[in-house]
Amino acid sequence: MEWMEIIKVRTAGNGQGIDNEFLEHAEGMMKSPGLSGVRVYAHASVSSDLMILLTWGTAPQPWGSDLAHSLSQELKRYGLVDHSVWIEKKNK
Repeated sequence: MEWMEIIKVRTAGNGQGIDNEFLEHAEGMMKSPGLSGVRVYAHASVSSDLMILLTWGTAPQPWGSDLAHSLSQELKRYGLVDHSVWIEKKNK
């Protein structure tokens, strides 16, 4: 079952520093067991907002992955952080 984590960050600046830093380390993060994708998005109209999307192909972890918790802790030094876990919903 696929599941994902969304980490939203609202910075005081334009968010560019986080974006560049994160993209430099994204390749290394892809080596986390079960991680199938990492994407970074910028808000269309609020330049200080970024979203990091982690997709997983493992059993869902309702409280999130260690990777996401580490990222969230690190990103708190840049601004406000919101972390949520989403599980794919299938019709029965």
